[in-house]
Amino acid sequence: MRQRSFHEGAFAAAKGLLCSAVGFVVLASAPASVEILASARAIETVDACGTQSGPSIFSDGSETPGIYALNDCGNISGYRNLELYNDSRNQISPGKSSSLIAQAPPGLEILDANVPAMSLQYIVGTGYVAYFIWGTGSQRVAYTSTSFSVTPDPPATAFGFYLECNPLGTTCPADGAFIGMNQVVLTVQETVTPTIVEPGGSSNLWNQGSRWLRGNWPLTFTASAPSGIYGMHAWENGNPVDTSTEPSCWPDGSGPAQTSWQQCDNFQTWSPTVSLSGNGPQQLQIAAVSAAGNGSSPPETINVDSVQPAISLTGPSQASSSAGTAYVTATVTTIGKSGLGAITCSVDGGPAQSYSSSPASIPVSGLGKHFVQCTATNRSYNDLGQANVSMPAAWSLDIAEPTASGISFSNIIHSLKCRRVRERVEVAARWISVHRHGKLVRVHRPARAKVVKAVKCHARIVTRRVTVVVKEKKQGKTVLVRRRKLERVVLPPKAVSSPTKRVAYGKGATASGWLLTSSRIALPGRNVDVMTAPNNGLGQWTLATVATTNADGGWTAQLPAGPSRLVEALYTGNSTTLASTSNAIHLIVPAKVRIRLSTHRSPWGGTVQITGRVFGGHIPGGKLLRLRIGVAGVHETVGIPNVARNGRFRTTWKFASGSGVVRYWFTVSTLGEPDYAFAPGSSKRVYVTVGPG
Repeated sequence: MRQRSFHEGAFAAAKGLLCSAVGFVVLASAPASVEILASARAIETVDACGTQSGPSIFSDGSETPGIYALNDCGNISGYRNLELYNDSRNQISPGKSSSLIAQAPPGLEILDANVPAMSLQYIVGTGYVAYFIWGTGSQRVAYTSTSFSVTPDPPATAFGFYLECNPLGTTCPADGAFIGMNQVVLTVQETVTPTIVEPGGSSNLWNQGSRWLRGNWPLTFTASAPSGIYGMHAWENGNPVDTSTEPSCWPDGSGPAQTSWQQCDNFQTWSPTVSLSGNGPQQLQIAAVSAAGNGSSPPETINVDSVQPAISLTGPSQASSSAGTAYVTATVTTIGKSGLGAITCSVDGGPAQSYSSSPASIPVSGLGKHFVQCTATNRSYNDLGQANVSMPAAWSLDIAEPTASGISFSNIIHSLKCRRVRERVEVAARWISVHRHGKLVRVHRPARAKVVKAVKCHARIVTRRVTVVVKEKKQGKTVLVRRRKLERVVLPPKAVSSPTKRVAYGKGATASGWLLTSSRIALPGRNVDVMTAPNNGLGQWTLATVATTNADGGWTAQLPAGPSRLVEALYTGNSTTLASTSNAIHLIVPAKVRIRLSTHRSPWGGTVQITGRVFGGHIPGGKLLRLRIGVAGVHETVGIPNVARNGRFRTTWKFASGSGVVRYWFTVSTLGEPDYAFAPGSSKRVYVTVGPG
């Protein structure tokens, strides 16, 4: 078959059709790498047919009746998948042609076109020519061609081929000329990065700006690219986010479609959940990888504060109403990078008050028990707009009125002198009712006298010298003159208070006191603890008894028998009154000592044995006892007997030689010891008559 020369007009017409052809957006041939590329350019391979059935990426360009285009991948009729042919029935006028063109959509350009070996077949009829054409170039197809490859420079936006009747010749016969191929492989470059849109407004993590955040946030974004979106990815501080739902050629999961320009689905939306943790600025990245391998990864800084604040309360547990308003201090002990939002406090369940700084002073006033509760927030918010709040802290405070306590021993001075007497009294006559023989009868009792016992008391009377003013006549005038005279004065009994009291061994004592508020108001019905302690400076107080105040705030308590001790009254207070402690009073109890002599008569030069016992329990070590002997108003200390732990002691005394009869006495006394609970005490005197044998 004879070849015809190429006509420039036909080439220009085909080239114009190639540039104006409508393109189809398709996806890449093989899974693209998810690596984020620094370049905005990436490569995909587009197989015109591959293993698919149906139309390829090529479309009809110019078309002349009689020169037909076949675009049917998977053709089983014996023809090529892509073919231009004359059907042997139609003659073709000079310059007429038909073409098939693959037009790359915007953002894609062709770097290389290849028709594999054994795929290309061309039968040239009389006057027909065939050309491959791209962008600014073309190449005639030789009759013997079995393959074709071209690298457009610059890269082309379309690639195609056409079959033409040579316009310089005559009419081309209907002789079945054709050019066809089973496969065309294009190497395509994507020139734009994927487009990412972050919808959702304030509910999207990406749109939070400088706010401090915590908790779980949705990260929603949509992406598209000319080759389609192969994968979508997100990182927080370099760590992948929710890889279990990370899309890849999503949502159908079928993988890249190599036989299309757009090889994966496009305009897809991904909404992973990001769990924010940490305390400080963090890097957030999102990326969409196109089917061609193009990546887009704009960074965003987000502020994360997942630290839960903590707050503590300090202050008095009890305060005096006389001191004015009491305050509880709220201090934030833990706060994140976002800083303090507010301290919110409520007193006794009332309206909450907000404080903007830490520590905060919460005023509390009014008598009684009060309850303060506070929480703290920082400036970190979750996806619902809620600030991070601390666990509540609570504080109880009693505001009470000050009290005053007193204690003393009461003694009666100038007490009445009383004595028991028998006296005769007259009983007047009277009528009485008595039972006689089962009947109630009236009987007259005559007047009579009887003797009764009675106690008669009289006040103490003393004679005192007093000064009186009298009128006297002096030199014919009346003047006032001071004179001294004796008067008998009645001393009425009266109670006096004393800070000390001395009682005998084995005897109790009565203490009394009072309890008032600072405004001198009696506190009736309150329990007062009466405490005692040894007078040794160690403050070893123990509870002796509990007294209850009467209507005027006074109380009386009976102290049991015991050693010498300090006594004070302790009021523990309640929700409206403060505790108070009285002065200490001193109960003095002398030791009890009993002695016995082996004899009460002794010759001169004789020996007498002295035994005895100190009562009261604990006996300290050391020199506790002192022995004295005396006669006729003269005495001296003659020894310090040893005393056992059980209080018993024994010693002897030998009389010197003498004459006559002398009556001596002995007594044993205890000495003052710091660790002995009783005051010094002495035994009764025991006597020995010493004379000639």
